[in-house]
Amino acid sequence: MDVLHLVSTHIKFLAFDFLTLKLIPHESTIFSHKGRHLSRVETMGIAVSKDFKPNRFIKFDIDDGTGCIPCILWINQETFRHFSRWI
Repeated sequence: MDVLHLVSTHIKFLAFDFLTLKLIPHESTIFSHKGRHLSRVETMGIAVSKDFKPNRFIKFDIDDGTGCIPCILWINQETFRHFSRWI
């Protein structure tokens, strides 16, 4: 496996790692971090804020102790009705 391209591997990141990602030009789902190409990362933290716009999105921040990661969960009411009962 090429250690410079980890596109199909899940990488664990801290908030400060997320905030340094750079989008690869002409690639909508691949990012660069310290010379490595990534498309999947995961983190763990606490949701510290929530902004809910019915039928549109949930905006929240995840705090892992190193910083906050801004997140948006887009909601399409027609295909994701189950989200509305979790909020």
